[in-house]
Amino acid sequence: MVGLTSILREAWKTATNAEDKREKIQALLLAKECYSMKLELLTNATVVDDAIRFVAQKSCNLKDNNAIVQDNEIERYEGTTTTTNDVF
Repeated sequence: MVGLTSILREAWKTATNAEDKREKIQALLLAKECYSMKLELLTNATVVDDAIRFVAQKSCNLKDNNAIVQDNEIERYEGTTTTTNDVF
C-alpha cells in the first residue's frame, strides 16, 4: 500500500507538470492502475482476513511477552528483603 501511494504521488506530479500530452496520459493511466490495485487489495477478503489474523497474532504475542516480563519483575521484587529502617 505504501508503495502504491508513492507511485500515485509521483504519477500525479508528472501528470500535472507534463507538457507533452502523451506523458500526461501515461501518468494518468498509471494513477488509474494504482487506484485499481489499491481497491483490489482493500476489498479482497482473503488479504483482509490474513491481515486481521496477523495483527491478532502479534497482539497476542505482545500480551504474552508483557505477562512474562511482569511475572519476572514480581519474582525479583518478592526475592528482595527489606529492613525496618529501609537503609539496606
